[in-house]
Amino acid sequence: MDGNVFSIQKYSVNDGDGIRTLVFLQGCPLKCQWCANPESQAIKPPILFTGDKCIACKLCLAACPTGALRNIGDIDRSKCISCGKCAEECPAEALELKCKPRSIKELVDEIEKDRMFYFMSDGGVTFSGGEPYVQWEFLKELGDALKKKGHHLAIETTGFAKWEHIEHSVDNIDLFLYDIKSMDDEVHKKYTGVSNKLILENVRKLGELGKRIIVRVPLMGGINDDEENIRKTAELALEVGADALHLLPYHEFGTVKYGKIGKEYECDATTPTEEQTAELKEMIEKMGIPCVIRG
Repeated sequence: MDGNVFSIQKYSVNDGDGIRTLVFLQGCPLKCQWCANPESQAIKPPILFTGDKCIACKLCLAACPTGALRNIGDIDRSKCISCGKCAEECPAEALELKCKPRSIKELVDEIEKDRMFYFMSDGGVTFSGGEPYVQWEFLKELGDALKKKGHHLAIETTGFAKWEHIEHSVDNIDLFLYDIKSMDDEVHKKYTGVSNKLILENVRKLGELGKRIIVRVPLMGGINDDEENIRKTAELALEVGADALHLLPYHEFGTVKYGKIGKEYECDATTPTEEQTAELKEMIEKMGIPCVIRG
């Protein structure tokens, strides 16, 4: 079985214990306005275009089999089949198709190259995305193969998935890095496009199973950084027996990607001040749960 993987990041120290390799899987059911990887959302991966790199050779136009490339950088995405032929012909790498089908064996072999680092640091492999459970069958098979090699496995998840898809591979996952965007359902719908009800149900089920959980909050100024929301999130973290609650202050690192896939960046969040973030951290820890900023 092959999976659609849009990136592999090595030597990460912020996505689980120790030194880790991150495997980013394509596809996400949420459309968070602040998403730092907007190219990961669609099941069909988009072609990225970086105008500053383009040398106007027009080789891409001849390579496109569907006529989706109407002119340099002008992509009719309704016609694009994400075949990547335009990117293959682009000598300046102005066009990119980051997502590629990868086999279980190919990924395991790549991960095994750094086996020594994982075991010396108590690290391992973290599945990310997108939302990894979009490819739940591939996730299960990849997890099985890595577990046979003795790897510690973590997953960064929105929790927005059918419980049976989570349950399918729950025994493989040693650590759930579980995002809670907002405890307010209406706020959640407005900024992510989906309800939080399934997300909250699933994290409670994981808690009942005694799974190791770290609750993570992308802290968006003016959206979910109010004391009431953070207090309710901390209460949830306590309820499910989470190891800690991580606050991840808003940043704009992914904004440049939106233009590359033909979208506008519409998020109007601000970055909470260090003082405000520290106050929220103090409140959380007084409630009895460890808190990490930028964990």
